[in-house]
Amino acid sequence: MSSSPRMAVAPFKIKLTEKGTIKDIKKMIVRITGLPSCLNGQLVDFGGGNRGIIMGFDEEDVLALLLGDDSGIRLGQPVSGTSEPFTIPVGDAMVGRMVDSMGLPIDGKGDIRVDASKAVFATSPLITERAPVEDFLHSGTKVIDALVPLGKGQRQLIMGDRMTGKTTVAVDAILSQKGRNTICIYCCVGKAVVGLEKVISVLVERGALNYTVVVAATDNATAGEQYIVPFSAATIGDYFMRKGHDVLVVFDDLTKHAWAYRQLSLLLERPPGREAYPGDIFYVQTQLMERAGRMNKESGGGSMTFLGIADTLQGDLTGYIPSNLISICDGLVYMSAALFGEGLRPAVDFNLSLSIVGGRAQLPILRALSGSMRRDYMQYVEVARLSKLQSGLSKEAEHVLKRGQAMVGALQQAAYKPVPLAEVALILFALKAGRLDGLDAPALKAFQSEIGEFARTREASLLKAIDETPELTPALEQRMKELVSAYFAKPGGA
Repeated sequence: MSSSPRMAVAPFKIKLTEKGTIKDIKKMIVRITGLPSCLNGQLVDFGGGNRGIIMGFDEEDVLALLLGDDSGIRLGQPVSGTSEPFTIPVGDAMVGRMVDSMGLPIDGKGDIRVDASKAVFATSPLITERAPVEDFLHSGTKVIDALVPLGKGQRQLIMGDRMTGKTTVAVDAILSQKGRNTICIYCCVGKAVVGLEKVISVLVERGALNYTVVVAATDNATAGEQYIVPFSAATIGDYFMRKGHDVLVVFDDLTKHAWAYRQLSLLLERPPGREAYPGDIFYVQTQLMERAGRMNKESGGGSMTFLGIADTLQGDLTGYIPSNLISICDGLVYMSAALFGEGLRPAVDFNLSLSIVGGRAQLPILRALSGSMRRDYMQYVEVARLSKLQSGLSKEAEHVLKRGQAMVGALQQAAYKPVPLAEVALILFALKAGRLDGLDAPALKAFQSEIGEFARTREASLLKAIDETPELTPALEQRMKELVSAYFAKPGGA
């Protein structure tokens, strides 16, 4: 008796859904009765293509954040709990495109091919998946590379009053990643549309959009979108990091993100605390910033660096949101309104800026050339202050003034013009050797703009050697000395 071959039977896929009813609508917050087993961060379906995220609970009801337009939402309308987390599409095709907080294209270039979907409110990488921050991240800003260095996987805060050049420093870091196999993500949170257009035009003009994803929720977006968009940017960055890429994410800015969450919290009827912010604002932004890091080889070996921008009010670093963010991050670049008013660009205050972990990642050649700069600057500030009170100065004080003025001038640079690493090393070498002391402003500016082209014309191999040699060897130091001397020896070089 022959037996028929067995047929493979697909297992049943059971999808459980819960039903609820809309009880109240307050702007983008929907109060729902029912859904007894739902979880925070879970998706809910309002029907008609409208979805929401569960944001909280009270004794009887569920509170959900509506995603999108509320025109099709009515009281008494049935709601379904999907038992799924909030996810967005991710993929390699997002590079060079602009998407919204839902991961959908908003640049008018058509659909984006999706490779996967990832949970937006995912947990940060485990300790066992991480590796020490040891690789240098070139920012393109001389003062940052010299005194406030960045490491791949670091969380660095760029803070200062409005209109002090914070976005410029962050965009320069994106421009500096050209040709370095780094994926950049520019996250716009609550920024004016004209400001976003300016950043995009700079990225397009410098060819940086080819390796950059723009994730945007401008000031005309809802508070819900502005709250979600940094998490969406981090999720897209996590996708590339897990594939082994180095990723740089710029959040512009986290102050407006806090404003959006405060607005949502007041609509959720959570008790306000200091400056009307809810008590969990620290947890929310910590949950975001902890997703940065460097992965070990077993986890792909990628990294994700965060540059968070935040506003201060009249230089007050003790405000609630500034002090929270400072405690979360691994360092601070402080943009001084007073220095900005004096015409210094970038207006980075050396005294208040620091990098906790980036110093270990800084290239030894930059560390050797910038070792005494912070001390020299502090001496210069003190002597400059005293020089305003008395007329006569000693020779030592005059030397300190000349060195400090040369230092301040050498570290200035124009907006959206990042300086290559080899040129930074040459400028720092000339500064340390005293070749810039006593130069007037035009001569100092000419040196900074001409030394790179002079080196490429006279000894291009030196620039390559600086890029490839992390140590300041005696042979390399001698070659740099000869090049700088040759520059000042040429007609018009001094």
